[in-house]
Amino acid sequence: MSKYLFLAAYVIFVLVVGIKSKKESSGGGEAYLLGGRSLGPVITSFSFAATYISGVCLVNAGMIGWKWGIGAIYNAIGNVLLSIMFMWLILGRKSRIMSEKLAVQTLPDFLRVRYNSEFFKIAGSVIIFVFMVPYTATVFSSLSYLFESVFGLPYRFSLLAMATLGAFYLAIGGYKAAAKIDVAQGTIMLVGGLVILFFTLKSDVVGGLSEGIARLSSIVTPEEGAIGEKLVSWNLDGSWTLLSGLIPFVLMTSFAPNGLPQLVSKFFAMKDPKQVKIGGIVCTILGLLIITSVHVPGYFVRLFYPDQAAVDAAGGFNVLVPQILAKIMPDFFLSIVLLLVLSASMSTLAGLVLTSSAALGMDFIKGYVKKDMKEEKVTLLMRVLSIVFVILAVALALMNLGAVSKLQSLAWGAMSGFFLTPYMYGVLWKGTTKIGAMAGGIVGVACAVILPLAFKMSTINACFFALLVPIVVVPLVSLVTPKLD
Repeated sequence: MSKYLFLAAYVIFVLVVGIKSKKESSGGGEAYLLGGRSLGPVITSFSFAATYISGVCLVNAGMIGWKWGIGAIYNAIGNVLLSIMFMWLILGRKSRIMSEKLAVQTLPDFLRVRYNSEFFKIAGSVIIFVFMVPYTATVFSSLSYLFESVFGLPYRFSLLAMATLGAFYLAIGGYKAAAKIDVAQGTIMLVGGLVILFFTLKSDVVGGLSEGIARLSSIVTPEEGAIGEKLVSWNLDGSWTLLSGLIPFVLMTSFAPNGLPQLVSKFFAMKDPKQVKIGGIVCTILGLLIITSVHVPGYFVRLFYPDQAAVDAAGGFNVLVPQILAKIMPDFFLSIVLLLVLSASMSTLAGLVLTSSAALGMDFIKGYVKKDMKEEKVTLLMRVLSIVFVILAVALALMNLGAVSKLQSLAWGAMSGFFLTPYMYGVLWKGTTKIGAMAGGIVGVACAVILPLAFKMSTINACFFALLVPIVVVPLVSLVTPKLD
């Protein structure tokens, strides 16, 4: 009963905020997409954290902990250092200043003006349109499956409920509604993360931090032998097989988000660039507490599922941590975790849908098809497109789960590969040329797409090359091509 009461309260809150924000989002594209550039550092930091920390973190924690044990903490640390701190303290303030000077509202348009090239706006819009919908569908699909397998909520019901709720408050209230709701969602995620940490360490299977590590060190499996010593070693006992798998994964989850449009736009919406540092401190603390807490059950997942047979019997890696929490938590606290997953998912979905709508509506339709569109019609267009993108993502999510899930890393790598280096160098280095930025974007998306499709490379490793190769390509090409005025 408690989980349904929590869900009802959450739904009512979201609906009320969405309706109350309608007027504030009706002033044109900037009001709808960026809340009129009026948001302070605390709201923005909560919105950033809630969008960045998807419910998929809880889903992936089982697989990460199974492979790397306490070494999975490097993924949590990487998320905080390479993504949250890097974006806020290195890129954030300059991004906010430049976005207003250049009078832009989206990342593709930012790159268009920064490099005086329509290529980035057209190609960026196409890439977002092609990859953001399947990425959104993946989040819908994996979380709906989670609600069904662990919390007993039917897959289709969970999917349609999330989609309907998200479409409503985005279509009505736009970015400002999403940001306000993110404050509550971020708070729920913080409380939920601490609850997860407490009950995991308190459980009889783990028996506290030091005892849990001692028990983990003694694990022996038929397939891997004495794997326990590697699982409790900070350098994974020097195993290159484990390290070579961990490094690309950490870069994909930690550094790649610096180029994701839905996160970059958070800085465009801030009221004052001077407040970025304050927001960065708040967001770093939030991220550290939430991400590390959510990872903790994964560190000890082998104590609950000691071998591959146990994992298979449970239903696969994606449900391990949620199943653990269902075993060790009272129903009341499990309801808080359910809200954590829902909150993290809804905020992530809001960012994805708004970004998709902006790519097609602001960057393409208003940018090239109907340039003289009035501001009130722009707002209406954005609202309609938000609903359209949710419908498309739901339709794709209703397909086979396995087929949809394969698109997640591919979409993540393609978008990050295209946007990251042109954006990062464009903010930090005046010497970046148009051709250098174009070369970086093209090479990045090519690595992310061609390597897995043509050479059967894993999408994680392909994303690794999609991030690193352009970092070298952009400055090399910029040094030998014509400079911008």
